[in-house]
Parts: sequence; structure tokens; C-alpha cells
Amino acid sequence: MMEKQQEQKARRIVLLTHVLGLLMKAIGYFLSGSAVLMNESIHSMIDCINQGLLAIGENRAQRGRSELYQFGEGRATYFFSTVVAMTVFLGGGILAVVEASRDLLDPTHEVEQIQLVAAILFVSLFIEVTAVQDGWQEVKEQNKQKQPLVRFLKESRDSDLLLGFTENLFALGSVTIAIIGISLTALTGNPVFDSLGGILGGLLLIAAAVFLAKEFYSLLIGEGASASDLMAIKQILADPAITQIKDLRTLHLSPEELLIVADLSLKLAPDEEPSTFIDTIEQQIKQALPELRVYCYIESEEITS
Repeated sequence: MMEKQQEQKARRIVLLTHVLGLLMKAIGYFLSGSAVLMNESIHSMIDCINQGLLAIGENRAQRGRSELYQFGEGRATYFFSTVVAMTVFLGGGILAVVEASRDLLDPTHEVEQIQLVAAILFVSLFIEVTAVQDGWQEVKEQNKQKQPLVRFLKESRDSDLLLGFTENLFALGSVTIAIIGISLTALTGNPVFDSLGGILGGLLLIAAAVFLAKEFYSLLIGEGASASDLMAIKQILADPAITQIKDLRTLHLSPEELLIVADLSLKLAPDEEPSTFIDTIEQQIKQALPELRVYCYIESEEITS
């Protein structure tokens, strides 16, 4: 309970940071007319909506089981993450590209208050670097198999980590491009670089939307255990008393919940009870996956002594 309260407090602090960032960037955009600041304002707006939708998803996921939802609503987090990826990221990216392209084609487009724009962008850069560093520490803590980053993100069943780290990483790339664009505009006096920076930032948002939509579609449909968790399960089922794994299926009910269904053939000693052996196997699996709430349903139709 205490850990949940800490997570909620941290989320409120992050949301407040994003709201302040949005106000700062939006004011800067209205004063300067900069396409890159418009793009960064969209990024911050996405961050705010993202936090709100994820909070809704988490509240739904905590409802537990009911008569209608026998295994609870844990995958609500996957649904709302998909909504963020498909509507907020994709829509924000398209809006950024369209508006920046309009500025690019507008011969009267100018960027005023370039020093203010640069100052806001460097503050944003510091915020994004800090966010990526925090996310990277969490990735390293969870990536016990030392997998390459892209493979780890694809393997991860943690929607919050996948969405948050990916968004922060792409946002860091976007603000870097924005700084380059506004710097070239300041050096050359040509606002075309500002517009191009806004377009590239929008394309990054669209790329993030495509990547996340693919991953969350897979999670929403129902992914099984990760490769490392599945390996741990199979190692336990390699017990000499298990002569055949007739069927083995796994399903993530939420980032923290895993359903395991297995049909085994056993060869037990005459004095060994099948139910006792299966209970032992289930306990071993749960101990091997301490970070998950595991639901095991194991049966055996053929028992030979």
C-alpha cells in the first residue's frame, strides 16, 4: 500500500512537471512563432495526456476480479497505453508535421525572440536528459539478462516502462533536433531550419507511435511469458518425474500477473501422490518468478508408476 502511494505521489510530481513544461513552451511559441517550440508544446501536451490516461488504466487494473472479469482488469493498462500510442502520439505527430510544413511553405514565416526559444529548449533538454537517465536506471534494474535495449523493450511486459522510456527517449531526440534547427536559424537568419526541425520532431513522434502501437497490440491481444521467464518455467518442468509436457501455455493478465496452464505426463513412485507433486511444482514456479503473481493450473491425465 505504501509503495502504491509513493508511485501515485511520483506520478503527480511528473504530471506537474509536464504541465509547467507545457505552459513554458506554449508561451514561448506564442511569443516567437517558432515551429520547433510548437512541436515541443505538443510533446508536453502528450506527456500530460499520457500521465492522465495511464492513471485511469492503473485504477481500472486495481479493481480485482469480478463476476464479469474473472481474472480482473489488469490488461486495462495495456488498453490505455494503446490509446496513448495510437491517438495521442500519432495525432500529435501528424499535427506537428502539418503545422511545421505550413510554416515551411509560408514565405512570411519568421522566428522572433530566438534567445528565448533557445533558453526554453535548453531547459527542456535538461529535463529530458534527467528523465531518460531515470528511465535507463529502471531498465538496467529490470534487464537482468543484459539484453540489447530494443530487444529488452520488445520483451518487456511492463507497459509503464515501455511507454515512459520510449516517449522520453524520442522526446530527447526531438528537443536535440529542435536545438539544432533553432541554432541554424539564428546563425543563418533563415527560418526554414526552424520549420525543418519541427517536421523532423513530428516524424519522431509518428515513429514512436508506430513502434509502441505494434508492441501494445501484441500485449493487448495477449502475450505469453517473456523468454527468460519461460526458460525458468521449462527448467522446473524438466523434473525426471515429468515424462512429457503435453501442453504448456502462458498468458500475461497484466504486467504483474502471469497465467500458466500445463498438461503433463508423470511417472511417480508408488507412494507419491500426484496432487502433492503438482503442488510442489507450482510452488517452485512461483518461487522462480518472485516479481510476478503467478496463477498455475497444472493437470496430468496419464500417471504411471
